[in-house]
Amino acid sequence: MLIGDLKKKLIEYLENKLGDEARTGGIAIEEPRNRDFGDLSTNAAMVLAPVMKKSPMDIAQIIVDEAISGWEEVEDISIVKPGFINFKLRIGYLIEALKEIVKDRESYGENNSGRGVKIQLEYVSSNPTGDLHIGHGRWGALGDALANIYKANGYEVQKEYYVNDYGTQAEKFAQCAGALYLEHFKRKADYPEDGYPRDIVAVAVQKLIKKYQDSFLFEHPKSGPASEKPGHEIKDRQEKAGDGKGLKDSSIFKQEIIKIMTGHIGETLGRMGVEFDRWFYESSLYEGKNFEKTVKDLKARDLVYDNDGALWFRSSRYGDEKDRVVIRGDGNPTYFASDIMYLESKTERGFDRILYILGADHHGYVDRLIAIGRALGIGEGRLEIIIGQLVNIVKDGQAIKMSRRSGKLYTLRDLVEEVGKDAVRYFFSSVSFDTPMDFDIGLAKQRSNQNPVYYIQYAHARIESIFNKIRGAAPVNMNLLDMSLDRFDFSQLELKSGSGKQMAKILALYPDIVYSSCTNNAPHMITQYLFRLATEFHHFYNKHRILKDTEDGPTVEPGRVGLILLVQRVLRNALDLLDISAPEKM
Repeated sequence: MLIGDLKKKLIEYLENKLGDEARTGGIAIEEPRNRDFGDLSTNAAMVLAPVMKKSPMDIAQIIVDEAISGWEEVEDISIVKPGFINFKLRIGYLIEALKEIVKDRESYGENNSGRGVKIQLEYVSSNPTGDLHIGHGRWGALGDALANIYKANGYEVQKEYYVNDYGTQAEKFAQCAGALYLEHFKRKADYPEDGYPRDIVAVAVQKLIKKYQDSFLFEHPKSGPASEKPGHEIKDRQEKAGDGKGLKDSSIFKQEIIKIMTGHIGETLGRMGVEFDRWFYESSLYEGKNFEKTVKDLKARDLVYDNDGALWFRSSRYGDEKDRVVIRGDGNPTYFASDIMYLESKTERGFDRILYILGADHHGYVDRLIAIGRALGIGEGRLEIIIGQLVNIVKDGQAIKMSRRSGKLYTLRDLVEEVGKDAVRYFFSSVSFDTPMDFDIGLAKQRSNQNPVYYIQYAHARIESIFNKIRGAAPVNMNLLDMSLDRFDFSQLELKSGSGKQMAKILALYPDIVYSSCTNNAPHMITQYLFRLATEFHHFYNKHRILKDTEDGPTVEPGRVGLILLVQRVLRNALDLLDISAPEKM
């Protein structure tokens, strides 16, 4: 890594010189805002001024004389007030850095900083009671991109979706579905007054009917033995007398309708390329005697107490604003009980780091989850909770209503169908988790440079178009007919122009971006990088001819062709991290 390696050298020098006093934090090496100041800059002198009791300008001179001036990677070092040290990168160093692209190809940018560490990312986890709203799509795109980024940094990653199939909301959804199911077969049924919108529930019910037909009715209207009918495989599992409302077995009906709704959710997420390694059902936490064992263990560790007929968890002891009920007075467990058992399950499965991605409406969960972690002895830093902010969908200048419980709403499925997978993933990944965002549908559908994802993809396609023209031109340098990294000639690389060197520097910075986007949980750093690289390429292309027409026929500039070949490779790598396509034609 370019910046990472230089910063390591700087820190090692300072620690050797100052010892523990150098570990003040805040020392950075980064690109200056003004390109005229150089390629990179460090604030080390100003950070160390209070420690060394000298002026930043004097400290900067010491650092330059004793350290930076001896770095083979840099040249043209300068010091500017109030103490910044600016420097440029040597062309020779950049060429060596770019050789890593040729060597690593599709793995360029990856590192092993997370080797041996198992991390679990849980995200989306919407209740299986209806279609996914737009916010779920944002967490899906961000979570999925972040998982790819962690993998690129060497981590062993598991992506998990938590299915809330145990509790009042799941029961309510099953009641609504049961009413629609009975209505379909002309049976009397009362739809719950406070139930979910019928059109949402009907999606799952129609799928259930297609799969099982009338198998959940007490009397099958159709003739023929049950073994010949759809759903006969669940008949053997039906043991109850019924729910008294026309369903043969309400518990199995609930299981099946929740599975179907979960499958519908998975299908929606699949349309935007979001897939999970595991769908974890909340109900599995209560199988066997697991809940009883958990309560017994909590009592043995003095983490719970009885009060007013309920069992309470001592969460305030561990930083929560108040204690939480684990078992209500009626003997039923709460959602908090599930939270405890679910976190225990994650630790028992051997994850070294556990990351939750939750929507803004779950902000109150942060302290309680951290309290559970502390009570269970989960070390600081092992559990991390990201709270994402809201999304506003804008169409024709107007915000679209996205209420899940009332009326017709614009769903995630609607959005993917209207603007496409790539635009959805890019726009949702382009803004930090903690920042609210507006998703402009009109902009996302534009096929112009105003649309950032189009602009980036067009850079990749434009390079491929250049290669196709070169392949079709004659006479040309035969070594360039095979546009691949296998025949790359670094001796002809075009880095003399300002834009050429700038593009090379951006390419060399890619491994730093991959690392930083991981350590900061920031997929938006990848989108910003992509846009910057695409912009620099378009500028380079417009300023420098790559394929020229001469009296003797078309000729090419080999050094420029080689440089854009590297650009195309890195564009594709970065797009892959976001699971966005790299088209060859547009």
